[in-house]
Amino acid sequence: MESRRGSKRYVTLAALALALFCGSATASEILPVDQVRTGMKGFGLTVVRGYGVERFEVEVLGVLRNAAVGRSVILVSLSGLDLAETGVVAGMSGSPVYLEGRLAGAVASGWGFSKRAVAGVTPIEAMASIVPETPVAARTGRAPGPPIADRAAFLAHLATLPEETRLHELRRAMLDSLPAAPSPLAEGSTLLSFQGTGLPASTLAAFREPLLRLGVAEANFSLLGASAETGKGIAGSAPPATLVPGASVTAYLVRGDLQLGATGTVTEVYPDGRFVAFGHPFLGAGELELPVSPAEVVTVVPTLFQSFKLANGGEPRYRLTNDRDSGVGGRTDRTAATIPVKVVVEGEGRPAREFSFQAASHPKLLPILSGLVADASMTAADPTPRDRLLSFRITLDTAQGEISYEDVATGPRAKEAAVLSTVALAAAVADNDLGDPGIRGVRLRFDSSTRERRLSLINAAPTSRKVAPGETLGVAIRLADRRGEEIVRVVRLRVPPGTPEGRATLVVSDGSNATALRQLLDPSEPRTLGEFATFVSRIVPGNRLFAGLLVATRGAATRSATLDALPPTALALLAGTREQGEAGIGDVEARLVSEEIVTFDRPVSGSVRIDVDVEKARPRGTR
Repeated sequence: MESRRGSKRYVTLAALALALFCGSATASEILPVDQVRTGMKGFGLTVVRGYGVERFEVEVLGVLRNAAVGRSVILVSLSGLDLAETGVVAGMSGSPVYLEGRLAGAVASGWGFSKRAVAGVTPIEAMASIVPETPVAARTGRAPGPPIADRAAFLAHLATLPEETRLHELRRAMLDSLPAAPSPLAEGSTLLSFQGTGLPASTLAAFREPLLRLGVAEANFSLLGASAETGKGIAGSAPPATLVPGASVTAYLVRGDLQLGATGTVTEVYPDGRFVAFGHPFLGAGELELPVSPAEVVTVVPTLFQSFKLANGGEPRYRLTNDRDSGVGGRTDRTAATIPVKVVVEGEGRPAREFSFQAASHPKLLPILSGLVADASMTAADPTPRDRLLSFRITLDTAQGEISYEDVATGPRAKEAAVLSTVALAAAVADNDLGDPGIRGVRLRFDSSTRERRLSLINAAPTSRKVAPGETLGVAIRLADRRGEEIVRVVRLRVPPGTPEGRATLVVSDGSNATALRQLLDPSEPRTLGEFATFVSRIVPGNRLFAGLLVATRGAATRSATLDALPPTALALLAGTREQGEAGIGDVEARLVSEEIVTFDRPVSGSVRIDVDVEKARPRGTR
C-alpha cells in the first residue's frame, strides 16, 4: 500500500511537470492557504542557469496570519540548488511553490543574514486576481495629472530664479511626483538589472532617491552582461518557445544602449495567456504597460546579506499590465509599446555621440527614465571637467506637434540642471490633466565646453531717444566677460506704423527678466497642449538677450487670453463682469510693440530700461 501511494504521488508530480512545461494548457490546482499545515512538504520551480527550470525542495514552517493587510504569508524552508549556501536569492521572487501537488503560492521574500534559506510565500489566492480576465483599455495607468496651466507656470517661474534656487525647485518637484517611500515588500526581493555598460555610479547616486521611491531597492542594483540573443550568452542555451511557471523574465523600464529592468520568476501561466509573477509589487504602479522578455540566468552570486542572480534579458515578447501589492501580472499576446529616447552629447573638440533607448511610456515613469538616460549618456560620452558650460535642448514629439525647451547652465552642477530640466519638461507633457498627449519620441541634445562662462550687460544706448511709427530704432548693447573684455551688439527694433504716440520704454534684459516681463504682459494660461507648446517657446533661455519696446495700453487678461488696446467701452464691459474678489481677470497696462532676441555662446545677466518717445514723423526739411 505504501509503495502504491508513493507511486501515485510520483505520477501526479510527473503529470504536473508535463503540464507546466507544455505552457500550462490548464491552470494548476490551487491549495488554499487555510489548508496549509506546518510540516507539509513540496517543491518549487526556478532557474539558476540558462533558461532551464529546475526544482528545489520546500517544507512548511508555518503561516503568519494577516502578515499584510488582508493577506497571510506562508513561511517555508528551502533546500536543493545550493540554497543552503546562498539562502533565498533575489530573482527567485515569483518562484511557484507546490504542496501536495497543488499550487500554494510564490516565493516573495527572504531575510538578510539568515542562517537558513527561509522564505515568505505569497498565497496564490492573493495573486489570482492581479490580471483581470477581460483586458482593460490600452495605455492604462493614466490618471489625471496636475493642470497643464500649473505645469506651465512652474516652468516659467523656474526661469526667473537664481541657479541654486532653480535646482532646489526642480529636484523638489521631481520627488513630489513620486511616492513617499518604497514598498517594504519589494525591498531585497526584486533583482533590478543594469545591462550593457552598466549604470554609472554618479547617475546611480543622482537617482538613488527617485528609484527608491519607485520601490527599487539599492541593494538590488547589479551589473549584467550582453543579451544572450546577441550570441554572447551561455553556450547552447536558447529561450523557450512558450512562457512556463518557474521561468525567469525581465520587465524592462529602459532598453537600448542602457538596459534597466526587473528580473523575477513566473508563478503561473493561465490558458488564456495571462500570467502572474514576483509575488510582490515591482513599482506598485497599478495598471501599466512594460515589455517583458525571457531572461537567461548567467549565475547565482552568493553573498552574506542577499544572494542574487545575474541575468540577461532578451528580446521582449510579452507585456506586464498590472503591478499590485501581491505581485505583478501580464499577458503573452504581444509586447508593450515604448517611447524612443535619442540623446546626442557633444563636447568641445570631440565628435558628437548619439545614444538610443526605448523607455516605458507610463506618465510617471517616462520623466524619471528620460532624466536617468540623459545623465548616464553625458557621463559616458563627455569627460569635460565638472565645472563646465552646458547648452541643452529638450524636445518631445507629440501627436499635436513638437514641444521644445532650451537653456544653458554653468558650473559644477550644470549637468544636474540639464537633467532635472529634462525631467520637468517630460513630466509637464506626459503627466497633466489633458489626458494622453501621444508622445512619439524624446530628443535630447547636450553641448558642453570649458570656455568663459558668463557675460554681464553693462549698458544699452539707442541711436535716438525719439522714434516715429514705421521707423527703426537702433540699439547698441555693451557686454563684458569676467576678464572685463567688452562685446558690442547692435539690434534694430522696427516700430509698427500703428504704434500710439507718447512715452515708451526700451527694455534690454537677460532671459530671466525677459521671461518675467512676458509673463507680466501676458498672464493667460495654456488650456491645450498646443497652447502649452507656444507658452514654453516664449520662455527666454539664459544665453539670450532680449530687446523690446513697451508702450502703455488699456487691456485685461483672463485665464485663457490677454486682450490689449481695448476701447474704453469694451474695457468697462469686461470689468463689469468681474465679481468682487475674482482673480481670473486682471488689468494689463503695457504691451510689446517690437522685440528682438540675440543669442550668445554663454549665459547673459543684467537688465536696462530707457525711456524713449514715440512721435509723429516730421516732414523733411522742418526743424
